[in-house]
Amino acid sequence: MKHQTSQSPSRGLSRRSSLRALGVLTTALLGATVLTGAAGDAAAHRPAPPIPPTHSQDVSIALETEFGSTLETYFHGGSMFVAGAIGQRYNIRVTNHTGERVEAVVTVDGRDVVSGELGNFKKQRGYVIAPFDSVVIEGYRQSLSQVASFRFSDISSSYSARRGTPQHVGVVGVAVFKEKPRPKPRPRPITRRPYYEPYAGAADERQAGGATRSKSAASKRAPSSTAEAAPNRDAAIGGSFAPPPRTNNIGTEYGETRYSSVREVEFKRRRGKRPDSILTLYYDTRDGLRNRGVPVDPPFHHHHFTPEPEPFPVSDRRFAPPPPPRR
Repeated sequence: MKHQTSQSPSRGLSRRSSLRALGVLTTALLGATVLTGAAGDAAAHRPAPPIPPTHSQDVSIALETEFGSTLETYFHGGSMFVAGAIGQRYNIRVTNHTGERVEAVVTVDGRDVVSGELGNFKKQRGYVIAPFDSVVIEGYRQSLSQVASFRFSDISSSYSARRGTPQHVGVVGVAVFKEKPRPKPRPRPITRRPYYEPYAGAADERQAGGATRSKSAASKRAPSSTAEAAPNRDAAIGGSFAPPPRTNNIGTEYGETRYSSVREVEFKRRRGKRPDSILTLYYDTRDGLRNRGVPVDPPFHHHHFTPEPEPFPVSDRRFAPPPPPRR
């Protein structure tokens, strides 16, 4: 079953019963069989800033300022934390480090950045990212051409709190899906005209043989399709993508509208409703992170000041005199 996705240098997606996914290309576009992007979208073309080494990950995430620099990022207890300030606008950069397209379903404060609903990677679709490319997500998607900017705010003004879920404020999540390989076309056999014309009953025999082979092939395919459906039934358990409750000082508001064009493309997930990996990034004010034990302050080292030796102390003497006698 094919899912439609959207692709662009920003991102975007529209929801339908057939589930559509958004994808993003280097050029600017949301995921597609052939990714092409809107030339006017500069966000996806911005050079990616240095990202802390995560060689074991196929996909990485980072929060950036509106000018493209990475926000202060800290690693503590196996998690990644970002320091933000109320009123500051930020973007999310998702980078694909693999040689194949991937789909990234993204949530902020437990809310899907495309639909605005509580995150659920089984039902919601995301951005398609081309091989070795990245996409900059600038806000909650309002349409295929506009988003509501991400901006840090107090908890009560956050989008998630105003939608009734303040307990999920303070986290960004990405569920990563790899693409199902496309079947390669089989070479067509070379047919040659026989030297003689077959007798009248040959056509009937060929048709009967074809029907027998069809039934046999169908019987062989049936069990495999049942086996493929089994993982999806197992994966149907726990599809919620909303993080557990956490105390936080700031959240993300549904900010001002800005232009961010995307288009829909097709993307078929390799594992259906089961993501290949889930990335999590927590954010708060510096004081909030400090209260959690995150080392946001550089270690203080007390040094006694010692004057440095002078290589040419001033002297009026022409020649070196003998040293004074020892005492």
